[in-house]
This record gives sequence, structure tokens and C-alpha cells, in this order.
Amino acid sequence: MMGTLVEVVLYADKETAPEASKQAFERMLVVEREAHASEESSPLYRLRKGEGVVIEGDLALILEVAMKVSRASAGAFDPTLGQVVYLWGFGREDPRIPGPEEIQTAMKNAGYLGVPEEQCCPEGLGIWFELGGVAKGYAVDEAVRTLQEAGVRAGIMNAGGDLRTFGVRPGREYWNIGVQDPENPQELAGVLKVREAAVATSGDYQRFLEKDGIRYHHILDPATGYPARSGLRGTTVIAPDCATADALATATFVLGPERGLALLEGWDDAEGVLITNDGKILTTSGIGEGGIKFEKR
Repeated sequence: MMGTLVEVVLYADKETAPEASKQAFERMLVVEREAHASEESSPLYRLRKGEGVVIEGDLALILEVAMKVSRASAGAFDPTLGQVVYLWGFGREDPRIPGPEEIQTAMKNAGYLGVPEEQCCPEGLGIWFELGGVAKGYAVDEAVRTLQEAGVRAGIMNAGGDLRTFGVRPGREYWNIGVQDPENPQELAGVLKVREAAVATSGDYQRFLEKDGIRYHHILDPATGYPARSGLRGTTVIAPDCATADALATATFVLGPERGLALLEGWDDAEGVLITNDGKILTTSGIGEGGIKFEKR
């Protein structure tokens, strides 16, 4: 679901686990429907058409995280790039490279500063929200909350690399989370050792197309409408919740090594592992403290 493989590992009673996992996946499906504009009845579809919409429920909570990261990153993460994202077609069977005029026109309808602060978009204000960079993380958070309420003691919920651990893994002090090597995604650049935490990764090796020897990846720079060329190939962010980690990973990738590290250092309870174009691994100052370790491979 949500365009990726979702898996869960539970440490629970045999009687609890099947129903708990079913409830968790059902909760994620609800979030997926809320956060996509594929159905004409959905709030996001009506927002794109400029219909008056009151933003509430899951959608309001997702946008709250998205806008917080947008403001903190000065728009490096921007949830209003929907029309530009649609042009590129990443996630569909027919991705393509749009023309400069197409991108320029679509960019006129983007900009996080145009989103009303109140949870109400008046009629005539058409916003193409694209929430893929935060909704998947939020769905993971909701799945974990559902599992805990169902009595699951510990586990890990993983949605295509956006994951969250909870509880204590029996017989272990840490959960081990692999960080892919962007140059060879089948191999690991290192292993994160975390206790209860959310981890999200953005990389240029996840979804892309190539033309004339040039790789066009899916992480778009809101300043240009083109794939970000920031000097980074992968960013992994650790935070208390997965929605925040998800959005921060994208923002950090767009900002690049120096500004990306500065964003994470200034964010309470967030840490990161950044991998540059030349394979250098950078980490924030909090890694190695407070229950987060990183071991290079």
C-alpha cells in the first residue's frame, strides 16, 4: 500500500498478533485514502479544483507536520508541489521529463507561503497538495499507535524504508536499522542502532528515470521544479515520530550537506546520517549519544 511494500514485525501473544496487525493495516488504508487526490470525493481533489474545503482529521494533522517542516526549512520541503510532481509522473508507469514551459506554468501554482494558517481553504483557492513526503510516515505512526492500543508489547512497522520501532526487542538492547549505500543499494553504508525511534530515508536511488546518461530522481527542488542537485545522494533522519522524520529527510536532501545538517542540529530530538555524492558519510552531533549509534560498514 501507499506505493510500497509494508511489513510489520510484532512481539505479542499469539492471540493478539493477527487481529492487531489487521487493525494496523486497516488504519494505514484509511490514511492512504485521506492523503491522496485520486477520488473526486476526497478533500485533496476538491482543493485542487478550488472548492471550499475545511481541513480536518488525519489531513489536518498531516498538513500540520508538513507546514512545520516547510517553515523550518524555508520551503526546501513544500507540500504544494502536486502539479509539478504530476508532470514528472514518478510513481506511475509513465514517468517523463517535462518541458521547461510546463514546469514554469506548474510552479506558478506552488508555494507553501500561500497555504492559509487556519484549517480552512476558501472557495477559489486551488492548491495541489502532494503529501507523499509526509503521509507515509504519518500512516506508520498511526499503525504503531493502533498496535500499542491492541496490546502489542514491541515491534517494528516498515513502509518502504519509513519505519518506526516501539517497545524493547526481547533479548536485545537496540533495534538494528540498515542504511543503504546509494552507490549500491543492495549493500549497506552502515547500521543504525536505536531504541524507540522513527527512521526515514530519502535518496536519489529510490525512484528515477534516465535519459542521455542523466539520472532524474523523484526528489524535486521546490525552488526549480527539477530534481534536487544538492551534493547528497541519501539522507536518513531519526526522530520521535515518522511523519516528522519523513518530511525532514526530504528537506535535508534538498538543502544539501551544510544546510541540511544545520536544519537537523536545530531541530529538537532529530538526528541524521547524510551521504554525499562522493560517498562521504556525515552525521549529526547527537549520534552516539542518547541511545542512537551508527556503525559504518
